[in-house]
Amino acid sequence: MISKIDIDLILSLVKELLPSVLEEVGFDPMVKEPGHTYGELVEEKLVEKLNTYDNEKFTLPKTKRSMQDLNFVKDLINIKFGYKKNGQPNMVSFNRLCDKFLSGEINSYYIISIDGSDNKICMFNLYEHLEYTNTNLGTGQTMLKETKFFNNFDQEKDYAITRKDVILKLKDISQKSHRSHIELREQQEQTRQEQFNAKLQLL
Repeated sequence: MISKIDIDLILSLVKELLPSVLEEVGFDPMVKEPGHTYGELVEEKLVEKLNTYDNEKFTLPKTKRSMQDLNFVKDLINIKFGYKKNGQPNMVSFNRLCDKFLSGEINSYYIISIDGSDNKICMFNLYEHLEYTNTNLGTGQTMLKETKFFNNFDQEKDYAITRKDVILKLKDISQKSHRSHIELREQQEQTRQEQFNAKLQLL
């Protein structure tokens, strides 16, 4: 887990570095969907600058397919840049979120969220806010319900949660998402069968 002192340090660094990052990537809020257009560029440039600032604490993942953009000592950080954050962006694969926690490989998964419309920045441990996520087992992705989350999130509040409670929440999410996925697939198959039968009656 990252301490409150270190979270404040990381936030202050990101706020300090963000203007130069946006300038270097040529950020233009007038383009269509600026969050999608510049998201990856901003995230990569910020990772580069944090790593340059302190390459002992801010280290790069071993592969580009890792679930994090950056490590802070042993904790994983994923940077999410958007514009007027009110959607449901992908955070991480649900299988990875479960498997790495259950194995004890990680006990936190931090998100640094940046809104390019007002440069608002926050940082949080996703495991402490699972009630604001939506998991789609079709795509395998866990997404953040941004509007609800940001309306309730307080950077200064302690959201610490026990390991047991995280596992219970992941278990509940998995069960509900599985049922929803099966129901959707059954509904889709029923619709297809009805379409097949309707065409066969015409032959």
